[in-house]
Amino acid sequence: MPRAGQRRRRTSSHRAEELASGRRRAAAAKGVLAACGTSAFVVAMVFARHSYAGHPKEPVSALAASPRFVRIVRRNLLQAGVVAPAEAPPGAATAVS
Repeated sequence: MPRAGQRRRRTSSHRAEELASGRRRAAAAKGVLAACGTSAFVVAMVFARHSYAGHPKEPVSALAASPRFVRIVRRNLLQAGVVAPAEAPPGAATAVS
């Protein structure tokens, strides 16, 4: 057992084994870090692709009123005697000074 202030001498082969072991652990850690980074990137890419507002997720459908609704409204307007849509009130006019 070494005394205080003294280091235990290690052989060069033992030191080489420690360095090789450390290099293996570092290489494994780099691989794990690269795999985690790649998987996080892929997950973020898939999430962004499916949540992007401009990305159509379903086929486009017409934004028109249903034919039944249009038919009922036309019938009601004809019954009420309305032929044309209501006109907007005249805009604000300025007086000439």
